[in-house]
Amino acid sequence: MTNDRSLRELDTVDHALLAAVQRDGRATLAELADAIQLSVSATRARLRALEQNRVITSYAARVDAEALGYALRAVVRMKVHGSLYDKVASVLERRPQIVRCLRVTGESCYLMEIVATGMKDLEAITSDLARIGSITTDLVYEIVADKPTPPLPGEQAAVPR
Repeated sequence: MTNDRSLRELDTVDHALLAAVQRDGRATLAELADAIQLSVSATRARLRALEQNRVITSYAARVDAEALGYALRAVVRMKVHGSLYDKVASVLERRPQIVRCLRVTGESCYLMEIVATGMKDLEAITSDLARIGSITTDLVYEIVADKPTPPLPGEQAAVPR
């Protein structure tokens, strides 16, 4: 997680660089430098600083789950009693189809996103979860928005040309 100090030190050029990297994680340093109107060496230095300050935490390809055979996507809300929290971690380790797990406030304790090859696969995963706590499962019709982290309100995400 990023500390407050590094957030305050980000300027409009850093925000523009972050936006460019989020648009195309495979962009070359020359392409990024052109996008933010800096030299390649200055761009490299800013990119390294963003990585070292853990503003950029990783680079990864976004893969279409359906193209890999995961035809279903579901959201599971789960209530767990405190003594069973450790068991959630073991299910997460065994079930890579649970692609996102958030510990949340409110009526549920966890909110999970699951990809599954079909109903039997989803049932096996949710059965594992139901042994730990009570669950509610919703099937996803469509991903309406899946956005990168936005710049802070009032910050520019692009350097004017």
